[in-house]
Amino acid sequence: MPKISEEKKSARRTQILDAAWTCFQRGGIQGTTMDDIIRQSGLSAGAVYSYFKNKDDLIVSAVTTSMTGLAEVLAPLLAAEKLLPPAQLLEAITKAISGFTARDGFDLKRIAILGWGEAQRNAQVSTALRSSYAVFREHLTQAARTWKQRGEIDSSADPADVAKTMLAAALGFVAQAAILGEVEPAMLKRGLTALRASATAKSSAT
Repeated sequence: MPKISEEKKSARRTQILDAAWTCFQRGGIQGTTMDDIIRQSGLSAGAVYSYFKNKDDLIVSAVTTSMTGLAEVLAPLLAAEKLLPPAQLLEAITKAISGFTARDGFDLKRIAILGWGEAQRNAQVSTALRSSYAVFREHLTQAARTWKQRGEIDSSADPADVAKTMLAAALGFVAQAAILGEVEPAMLKRGLTALRASATAKSSAT
């Protein structure tokens, strides 16, 4: 029997993950069964189980795959030599998130909300998310140090505080887009710019 190429294996794994994400958006993570995913994938049960031993394994793989993929998309934006000022970086990050999460048949922003809930009961999902967000926050802390050196944020600012605020804004964008809608990256840029301008004006007046 001929071996399946690595390219074919990767494509089939992606096919299964796409089916899982589609089902998760439609029926929720806990409301989705492996049978649902198998039917959605169009593959045999044996084929699906040859890649993922059970639903928990598939859930963890779905989380880690999406977080790893997003990190690769965001990495160039966080490189020190190309680092944008805070408001522009927030816009660029949320644009990248929008582009990465919009898929044919499902939206990973909506599924991210489900993933956050799943992390409350699934230790492996919690660990994967904590690890990914911690690395992202550390990159933002490094960015804040650069902004401080360039005079783009207050000289007394704590880079860790700035990083946590930027991460909160990025995750808040995901939540607003998934639940409320009517939020665009340019809005966050304008909002952050306005807040900084207001703080600068008050500081100058005192």
